[in-house]
Amino acid sequence: MTVREALGGPWAAHWMLLVAFLPPSTLIVLLRETVTPFPEWWWPLVSALAQHIVTGLVIMVGGAIARRVHTIVPVPTILAIWALGAGLRGIVAGAIAEQVAGVDPEFVTRTLVWSVVSIVWVPPLVYAIAQFERRRLLLGALDVAEFELDRERPHPGSSAAEVQQQLRHAIAESILPALDDLEDSLEANRAALDRASVAELSMRLSQLHDDASDLLDSAHSSATPVPPPRATLRRALEVPPRRPWQTAALVGLATIVLVVFDAWRLFGPLAAIEVVVSTTAAAVVMGVVPATVAAVRPEALEANGQRTTAIAALLGIFVATYLMLNSGIDPITWHGLLLVPLLAIGLTIASATYLSTLVLADANVEADERLAARLDELERLRQHNAHVIEGERHRLSELMHGPVQGRIAACIMALNFHASGDTDAQQSQFLADSVLDHLRAVSRDLSQIAAGVGQPASP
Repeated sequence: MTVREALGGPWAAHWMLLVAFLPPSTLIVLLRETVTPFPEWWWPLVSALAQHIVTGLVIMVGGAIARRVHTIVPVPTILAIWALGAGLRGIVAGAIAEQVAGVDPEFVTRTLVWSVVSIVWVPPLVYAIAQFERRRLLLGALDVAEFELDRERPHPGSSAAEVQQQLRHAIAESILPALDDLEDSLEANRAALDRASVAELSMRLSQLHDDASDLLDSAHSSATPVPPPRATLRRALEVPPRRPWQTAALVGLATIVLVVFDAWRLFGPLAAIEVVVSTTAAAVVMGVVPATVAAVRPEALEANGQRTTAIAALLGIFVATYLMLNSGIDPITWHGLLLVPLLAIGLTIASATYLSTLVLADANVEADERLAARLDELERLRQHNAHVIEGERHRLSELMHGPVQGRIAACIMALNFHASGDTDAQQSQFLADSVLDHLRAVSRDLSQIAAGVGQPASP
């Protein structure tokens, strides 16, 4: 999956993405408006909701228009749509602050901050979701390919004689019951064969002949359920951490961008420095934990990748929280209390986003290669098996043509001749005995064919 396919695909303007952005963006707005003298406490919530609605409309409508022109929306186009949404968010926030609270709208500052946050956060998040969905599809396709391989692999391991034996049993099990029914019917009515009975018997034998031919033209296979086309959410995330230091650095940078501007604007430079120090320490912890596990017990990292990632994220959030409340860089503790929730949410979302962006992207490349190899192997096996089955079907067809199909055809001809001419009771009795002898011989031939005996029985 290319960057354009990921960023310009359906997730670039998906309503679920907007729903996911609602809680953190609301928390950001509540933090930013703590110093805005709104007349009522609920005005920041109104502002957050209005901003989100306007931004969502811009992204959804812009994405729909762009998708009418492009199947995969170009990256500059989708970036422009997101930038427009971010700019309008700042304008809506400033207009509400100005009209309701009577303060400076700060349109430029609000728009710039939202634009920077959107550039840092939205593309990686969209890319991560696209890679995650891609991984679910790839794992589902791998499951289906492995399932098909398991169905095809027994054939090359078996001999041609075993394949032929399977075909012999399939034909015998399908024809013998109908043949026994014909024998019983003829035995019961042999003394009173009229033209109508002979014609019916001829028709049933013709059907039996056609069924034998059809069975020779198709292989016997049992229907089995196919695995689902998508993997589960949990399985899609079962990927060991890779490049922990690069992931940790990106997590730290994204979280700093999310929090530091508002910390500086609301509480001054000391609070901003405290955010940078705390986030950097958290990022170091997030890099140290998987790197240490990989160095000490790499097999544990492979087996418990999700657990290792979760522990690293929790430890990082704990370190960041402790430093925000106890470092003393910003002496006013309640500043840290207000910033900690946004910092924790930022670290959590950034960890999931960049882990998916880096780790799942690499894992998907490997899964693509494995899937291509499995599909190539499956195609080779199918061609080989088709060749084996076709050869054995041809041999079996030659074996059945004379003793089985030939006898049935001879019975049909005799019955048709009898039905079209004038015959007496003695001739009808002789015909019934002759047809019965041939049908019994066909039954013996089929039984011997099913048992793997090369030569059929004699009448």
